Amino acid sequence: MDSRYFAVQRRALEIVGFDPSTRQLKLKHPIWAGILVLSLISHNWPMAVYALQDLTDLTRLTDNFAVVMQGSLSTFKFLAFVVKRRRIGSLIHRLHQLNEEGSRSSVRGKERILEENQLDRYVSTAFRNAAYGVIVASIIAPMLIGLLGYMRLGVFTPTTPMEFNFWLDEKRAIFYWPIYFWGVLGVAAAAWLAIATDTLFSWLIHNVVAQFQLLELELSKEQRDDQEELHLVKCINRHRLALELAEELSSIFAEIVFVKYMLSYLQLCMLAFRFSRSGWSPQVPFRATFLVAVFIQLSSYCYGGEYLKQQSLATSEAVYAHSNWPEMKPQRRRLWQMIMMRAQRPAKIFGYMFNVDLPLLLWVTRTAGSFLALLRTFAS
Repeated sequence: MDSRYFAVQRRALEIVGFDPSTRQLKLKHPIWAGILVLSLISHNWPMAVYALQDLTDLTRLTDNFAVVMQGSLSTFKFLAFVVKRRRIGSLIHRLHQLNEEGSRSSVRGKERILEENQLDRYVSTAFRNAAYGVIVASIIAPMLIGLLGYMRLGVFTPTTPMEFNFWLDEKRAIFYWPIYFWGVLGVAAAAWLAIATDTLFSWLIHNVVAQFQLLELELSKEQRDDQEELHLVKCINRHRLALELAEELSSIFAEIVFVKYMLSYLQLCMLAFRFSRSGWSPQVPFRATFLVAVFIQLSSYCYGGEYLKQQSLATSEAVYAHSNWPEMKPQRRRLWQMIMMRAQRPAKIFGYMFNVDLPLLLWVTRTAGSFLALLRTFAS
């Protein structure tokens, strides 16, 4: 494997305090992880209080609650991640071992694994860069607004990365800088925790898909008559293994994707409502990058679920295409047909009430549009 293999995920896990080299995914720096969660919680409730002070101001209400939801979601995902870290670590190391075995067994197998990890890098890097864009915007935007005010009026007007009612007066210089840096840390914590969980989901999806592709390579091999039974057993075991990995992945992320998509359409409609309203505030650059990051986040989950579903369904076609049906014995034919019948029930990522796939992304977008229309009606 090249040096970029698992690089984005490894770095993201290390930043939030985990040790990805251990099979149990040990929380190596629990104090640092606690600080990240504390920074999220300490910003969520002041933002919620600020948003609820004037319910007639829908722009402020939606502006703040979109960020509160992301902070709450990042906190929930991290806690779920901690609870299930042993299962996650075991799945990661199991896939590492299978990738090593597949790379050693054939050149084509190694190529398939590298191709899937390349696809994962495109998805993970795009989301990581969007999340870091949110952090950069939260750092730069208040400074730029303050400098513009200083150039026009000769007075530096303090602004924070997010609007909230803190227990300190940010207008005073002695309190402004601690609040500013704590606000940036809160944004960074939400971004880092999201990067760790969401890029890892992408990596797991693509490497489970790689196991289905290795099965297709196995099916395409020509076998002598005396090896046909051994070939059949090997294909059945590999198919069963791929399905087990997909089921374990779905079980691990079930709670995360359920909560995520229950909040996602509200996030999208609130962020879109902010940009549908005229006016400018220091938070606009932050909200713009935040909207892009949220949409990439949602799309990556739905794309991954759809990709896994389609690849598992393709197994049935591969069995049919690579079998010599006219010359096959009836008993052997029935066994291959059983594999095809099982493959017609696709592997999927299940969130208790829905499957994570492209139709779900369409549903989220439509629902967000409906809520956006409702909000604009109230605001008019």
